[in-house]
Amino acid sequence: MRGHQHHYSRFYSAVSASSHFQTSDDKTSDYGPLKTPGLPPPWLFGLTNIPFGVAGGYTSVAMPFLLREAGVPVASIAAVSASVLIPLSYQFLWAPVLDIRLRRRSWLLLMSALGALMLGASLFLTLPAHLFLFEIFCIAGQGFTGMVSSCNGALIATQVPSGFHGRASGWLNAANLGGNALGGGLVLGAARLFSPQIAGILLGLITLLPAFAVLLVPEARKPKQQAAQVFSSMLREVWKTVSARRGWTGILFCIAPVSTPALLDLFSAIGDDYHAPARTVEYTMGYASGLMTMLGALLGGRMLDYIDKRRAYLLSGLAIAGVDIGMAFAPLTPNGYIAGTIAYSLVAGFCFAAFSAVVLEIIGKVDGAAATQYTLFDAAGNLATSYLAWMDGLGYEYFRSHHHAASSGMLLTDAAMNVAGAAALALMMLWVFAKRPRIAA
Repeated sequence: MRGHQHHYSRFYSAVSASSHFQTSDDKTSDYGPLKTPGLPPPWLFGLTNIPFGVAGGYTSVAMPFLLREAGVPVASIAAVSASVLIPLSYQFLWAPVLDIRLRRRSWLLLMSALGALMLGASLFLTLPAHLFLFEIFCIAGQGFTGMVSSCNGALIATQVPSGFHGRASGWLNAANLGGNALGGGLVLGAARLFSPQIAGILLGLITLLPAFAVLLVPEARKPKQQAAQVFSSMLREVWKTVSARRGWTGILFCIAPVSTPALLDLFSAIGDDYHAPARTVEYTMGYASGLMTMLGALLGGRMLDYIDKRRAYLLSGLAIAGVDIGMAFAPLTPNGYIAGTIAYSLVAGFCFAAFSAVVLEIIGKVDGAAATQYTLFDAAGNLATSYLAWMDGLGYEYFRSHHHAASSGMLLTDAAMNVAGAAALALMMLWVFAKRPRIAA
C-alpha cells in the first residue's frame, strides 16, 4: 500500500489574495497537548502498524520461496501471490465495519489476532498436498492484517493532533517497512534453520504481540447506536468529504502519478542491466533499500510537521524524478545500480510519509467514518502505483525494441510521469484557489 499504505486538520486552508498556500497547522497549540497523558505519541504507531508489515513481508518474500522449496510450480506460486493481494485491492468495500460498534483499537487487536492465527497456521500445512487450504489461509491472513492499516489511519485521524500527523505518518510507514523485514527475512530464516512449524509460531507472535501497544491509545468508547443509523451517518460523512473542494481535489492528488515510487517493485528485475551480481541485488534491494526507505519515512515525517504538506508532496515527486534522471544517464555498472537504488529508496520513504500525511489532511477531523475514508483514499493511491508500474514496464520495452538502454526507458518514463503529475496538480491548485474569495478579517 502507498503509505502503504494511511485525518485531522483541514486539507486546504484559507488562501490570501496573493494566492500563497498556507498551512492550517498551529504548532504552538498542538505541541502542548501532545505532552499531556491523554494523547498518544506519534511513535506509538510505529508499533501498532507492524502486524500489517509482517503480513506483507511474509506473503511477498517468505511465502513464494517456501512454496518453491516445496516443489510448487512457478505458475502456481504466481497465482497464489496474485490471489493474496485481492483483499487489499477491495478493502474499501468492507472497511466501514471498522467504524461501527467496537472501538478501533479493539478492532485492531481483533484483526491482528485473526491475521496471526491464519498466517501462522498456513505454515503447519503439508505442501503441496494442501496448497488450496494454504492459499485460503494466506488470503484471509492478508485480509485481516490489511484492516490493521485502516485502524491505524483512523486512530491517527481521531487521536493525534494535526501538528503531529507528519511524524505519525513517518512512524506508520517505517513500521510497515520494518514489519516487512520481519515477516520476510526473519520468518524465512526460521523456516530454513528450524522448521516451517517453528516459523509459523514465530510469524503468529510477531504479528500479534506489537498490536497490544494499541491499548496505550486512550480511545473513548463509542455510543451505542443502531446499525442503520451508523451507516447512514457514515455515508453522509464520506459524501461530505468527497464532494467538498478538499475532497475531490484530494482524490486527484492520490490518483495522480506523483510521489509514487513504483520502481521499488521493479529494481530487483533489472539488476542484470547493470551487470549487478545476484548477491548485490539481494543486499541492495533486500536490506539496504528497506533501511533507507525507513530512514526516509522517519526523517521526512518529522519534516512534514513544519512545512506545507501539499507542497512537500509535489516536491517529493520531483525528487523521485531527479533520481530517475540521474540513474538513467549514469553508467550501467553495479556501483551505479547500488547508488541509484539507495537514493531512490531514501526519497521513496519521504514519498510514503508525504502521501499518508496528505491523506490525513484531506479527510480532516472526522470520527464516524475515519477508517472508511482513510481506506478509500489509500485505494486511490494504490491505483496510481499500479498503473505507473505498468507504464514504467512499457517504457522499458519501448527502449529495448529501439536498441536503447531498456532501463533508461523505464526510469525516464517514471520521471516524466512524476513531473507531469506534479505540474498538473500545481496548476490545478492555482486555478482552484485563485477563485477563492478573500476572507474578511
